[in-house]
Amino acid sequence: MECEAYRSKLLEYVDGDLTAAAHAELEAHLTRCPGCREEEHALRETLALVARMPAPEPPEVFWQQYLRELRQKVAPAPRLPRLQNWLATLTARPIPALAVGIALFLAVFLTWQSSPERPPIRELTSLDLAQQLVLSQDLDMLREMDLLEEIDLLEDWELIQSRIIEGPRKAT
Repeated sequence: MECEAYRSKLLEYVDGDLTAAAHAELEAHLTRCPGCREEEHALRETLALVARMPAPEPPEVFWQQYLRELRQKVAPAPRLPRLQNWLATLTARPIPALAVGIALFLAVFLTWQSSPERPPIRELTSLDLAQQLVLSQDLDMLREMDLLEEIDLLEDWELIQSRIIEGPRKAT
């Protein structure tokens, strides 16, 4: 079992990649173990034999395929069409562009028509006192919200409140 641990480090030993302590420990083991010493000698001979072998040259077909794949990887990615190209396609096909424009207009118009109606400020004076108090309480609640204080409508809070409450009194 001990030899297996040392044999797994033989390649690092031959390449000189072991730490000084591990190198000294493995050398001490090699002086005691003839089997590991023989394995180390065989590994050195194998590496020397492999180093003397010439590297095979790939065939021409390999290089052609390699260059083709390399060009594909290096080729710039297709750009997204620019606004000018997009506008040019719209002018080339005016009927679909017109249809899309009409559909967008209808969608906006129908959304605007289906939104709930809110009475304008001048019509608030026609509400009875109970409705005005409920509306005033709702507006007070909105005024307390920090986020909504930035809206122009709430900056003129006193003007709106005076029109809501004082409006019916002037009529009577």
